[in-house]
Amino acid sequence: MDDSSADRGRAALRAGRRPRPFHRGQHLITAGTKSDEVLLIESGLVKVVLPTSDARDPITGLFGPGDLLGEIGVTSGAPRSAHVIALVAGTALHVAGSHFLALRDDDADVRRLIEETWRKRQRNADENQMRHMRTGAPRVAMCLLSWAREHGVQVGSGLELRGVSQLDVAHAVAMSVKTVEPFLHVLRSRGLLVTGRLWYRLPAPDRLGHFIASTDGTN
Repeated sequence: MDDSSADRGRAALRAGRRPRPFHRGQHLITAGTKSDEVLLIESGLVKVVLPTSDARDPITGLFGPGDLLGEIGVTSGAPRSAHVIALVAGTALHVAGSHFLALRDDDADVRRLIEETWRKRQRNADENQMRHMRTGAPRVAMCLLSWAREHGVQVGSGLELRGVSQLDVAHAVAMSVKTVEPFLHVLRSRGLLVTGRLWYRLPAPDRLGHFIASTDGTN
């Protein structure tokens, strides 16, 4: 994939538009509503949540600056299938669905951006599947390591992931908060994780990766 081509696709979406601010907890997209626009995240962090009949709505991924959201619904004409909810305040471009479709048809760079977006979604789906084949602390560690590597900020030699709650982690790994807490304790006791209110710090991401690789999934 030519990254510069995808960046030109983002520039085409930005032309003549100003990003709108959003705050933590805001629904940028709500499941069941009309798919009439796409979003390009410019700053901040959001989660994609699949609504279910119980209280444990799975999180399928986190998305940040440069990520495109909502294009599947606009392309298919189907109603929204998921919520997009802000974790960290930021800004997003809102592009009318009709304009997005016209750009898709006329601009090869926009098509490259869509291809990049779909590849990332498939990669996230593959990672989710691999994670759910594990149990215990390794499953939780895989989730935090993946999120921190993609969306974390550098803090010394480590990474810090901000805006994510323990409930978010639990929903991402298909566990309850009560079940997740002992596994977080395992990671903290080994010096692999430091936690605070709405943040997770990985002091040595490579060590956490080695922990995941060296366990059999029962820890």
